[in-house]
Amino acid sequence: MTKKNIIIGLLIVIALVGFIKKDYLIDKSSDLLFGGRDYKEEVLTIVLSESATDISPYSLNLNNLIRSANIYQGLVAFDRNLKIIPSLAVSWGNLDSKTWEFKLRQGVLFHDRSAFTASNVIESYEAAIEEADSLVSTYLDNIEEIKVIDDFNIQIITKTPDPLLLSKLTKFFITRPGNIGTGPYQIREWVKGMMFDLAAFTDYWGKQPAYRNVQYVVTSSKSLREKNFEDGKTDILTAVTQEQALELPKGQIKTSYGLEVNFLMFDLQDELLSQREIREAIQTIFDPAQIEAIGNHFVRQATQFVAPGVYGYNPDIEPFEFNEENRAKDLFGELLEKITFDHLSSYRTLSEYIIEQLREAGFSVKDNAVSPEELLKKIKTNESQFYLIGWQAEDGDAGGFLDAFIHSEGEFNNGRYVNSEVDGLIEESRQEMNPQIRLELLQKIMEKVHDDLIGIPLFESSRLYAVQDGVDWEPRLDGLVLAAEVE
Repeated sequence: MTKKNIIIGLLIVIALVGFIKKDYLIDKSSDLLFGGRDYKEEVLTIVLSESATDISPYSLNLNNLIRSANIYQGLVAFDRNLKIIPSLAVSWGNLDSKTWEFKLRQGVLFHDRSAFTASNVIESYEAAIEEADSLVSTYLDNIEEIKVIDDFNIQIITKTPDPLLLSKLTKFFITRPGNIGTGPYQIREWVKGMMFDLAAFTDYWGKQPAYRNVQYVVTSSKSLREKNFEDGKTDILTAVTQEQALELPKGQIKTSYGLEVNFLMFDLQDELLSQREIREAIQTIFDPAQIEAIGNHFVRQATQFVAPGVYGYNPDIEPFEFNEENRAKDLFGELLEKITFDHLSSYRTLSEYIIEQLREAGFSVKDNAVSPEELLKKIKTNESQFYLIGWQAEDGDAGGFLDAFIHSEGEFNNGRYVNSEVDGLIEESRQEMNPQIRLELLQKIMEKVHDDLIGIPLFESSRLYAVQDGVDWEPRLDGLVLAAEVE
């Protein structure tokens, strides 16, 4: 199973080296800038907090993808809500559980104006698995073979049945040598650490974007980012902080509850926390209204370990009930049992609230603030008794969380949760090709995990953006900010 990105606690992975990447320049006199299309003449300016480290088709870091996904395309893509839609393939289907057939789109041109055919799929596949620094190869490791039927029909044969193949293929971009793509925009200029200029590709196969020219600008200073937006120099401001969102006009703030859930996890083999009545008591002491207030009301209560936009989310699961009278203390009195609480040092306010509630419930709490690296190490080595973490289902599927945290052999199953029935259901879901049956399997697993009380889902975190009046754009669940989606 492809390894998913871990998002620790509230940490969202979203210097300045000034040199021009000559490989990524285009002819500024070309019709990419002056083509006869009815574009908006003003430059669309999108401000980011961090620069791209790589814009090759093999880098899957979100900060890089925000830029590169304007240029490159795959056989299929995610829409704004993470539904699979056609891209360079117009249709597909299964001949059997391991054989997929794809009909390719005709009339597509690369940015060098060469025609897209099935041979480009083969070339891109070979490059993706052979590239030394390719992260894409991990998404393609279940592919046994890609067969060319003719110029516009291919078959993909997998080693084992793979219900997530389409999702994985969204990470696999089809390019020509030299990182030449087929997307609605082509790179005009990239000054690493500063700006990334795009120009509309006038021979794009799909709907032409609204803006002829686009700039992704890096501004790390929070105050300068806010000032430039207020002065009208920025159309879309990403990575808006909660404090900034409270200061800017409410109508210009876009809130996206995406794919991340933050939660507390128990070590189920711990002498204290292995007792269900202890865990039941602890899950009653956290007030969701208080947690939302700590998050300036830009977070919302979670009912389970994956967010509503994730495939496998179970809408029938109810959130844990908060007991205002502190049921834990009523049940156990002054336990003075020690709980070591591991959390990121950067999230002091939330951690202080959790510690305060535990102490009021009668527990003796050791406050252990650590770095992300230290927390990951403790989780992987089963050394954390009770910790705060977050998970982002980056592919929009619950399977990654279940493999990593819930399966008895999961890489991050620090809680040492073992349930043979749940293991069997997870393994079954990995190869179930019927989408409805698989959805029911995932939802059943989520319900069992909830009932077994392995942890406490706290809240869904959000991404915040500021958007100028007159700019029509809605956030995506996956955090990409694609220029072609701006009107």
